Amino acid sequence: MLTRAALLATVVGRGLAPAVPGLAVGIANFIVLSGRVSAFLSQLVAAGGVAAAVRLGAAALRSPRIDLGYRLVALPGSAIVVALVMAAWARPLEPEMCRVMALAAIATALAGAVASLRVTETRASGLVLASAGVSALCHWLARELVGRAAERLDNISLHWAIAIGTVATLVDLIALALTLLYLGRGERMRVAIISACVLVPALALGFFAARGAAPGAGVLRVLAERALAQLSRAPAAAMPSFLRFAITSAVLGAAGVCVLMPARGKVSVVLALALLSLGAPDMPLPALWLIVATLLAPKQAAPSRAPRPASSLPTIANK
Repeated sequence: MLTRAALLATVVGRGLAPAVPGLAVGIANFIVLSGRVSAFLSQLVAAGGVAAAVRLGAAALRSPRIDLGYRLVALPGSAIVVALVMAAWARPLEPEMCRVMALAAIATALAGAVASLRVTETRASGLVLASAGVSALCHWLARELVGRAAERLDNISLHWAIAIGTVATLVDLIALALTLLYLGRGERMRVAIISACVLVPALALGFFAARGAAPGAGVLRVLAERALAQLSRAPAAAMPSFLRFAITSAVLGAAGVCVLMPARGKVSVVLALALLSLGAPDMPLPALWLIVATLLAPKQAAPSRAPRPASSLPTIANK
């Protein structure tokens, strides 16, 4: 349920609602309505995400199977992100607090990835979490360098920002590919079918939205271009618009497939939330999704130690 609401809040709150203002004349009431719906969804989903994070964190504290490194890094990082997300309900966070939230979410994701990679059955969760953590770090560094280049008029920082942003986009593609491989269970035919169902519509939507800024473009094309531009974290100077929009659409489509395949269990939830968090650790909701995915992954990855059966223990009667 949380993953469905997170996907809806991402599409509506981060994509459609910011793209509506200025779209056409005479839609003032619709603009106000879309803003209220977006705010309601964001608050509702944030409350559910905070509750899930608190519950999973408390369970991790009580579990004797979680290793010390995870306790020292992931749990304090999760607490920092949850506290800042709750603070963002009242007013927007300051840039310094956004940086703290981003670093805490990245450290938490990488610690959760290490815990998940230790067990073969949940290695997919660990790989995608590791990709999400590295992607978040690269995207955050790229945005910091862009801000530095704008303040100091430094072309070198701008070039580095574009290069790091391109690397982050490649890591996003790795996370997408790992998700598709897991959903297809490693079978070539299933992977090909699922990949086609995700990539073909994404490419079509990317081509459709890429012409949204051209003169005379239709309302739907302009709306698609604006929404995908809001959702895309890839550097605009490093790749064509249709490719940026196609990657963003493919990531959202893969998250939607994870939501539609609940039979894959908790791993699908981890993959969906990790995909929805890609590239935006300095935003409250994506950081929260990354935290919830990280707290959920080691819980299923922790090896269970079954006690020895009583019949196998030596007794006085058997001696």
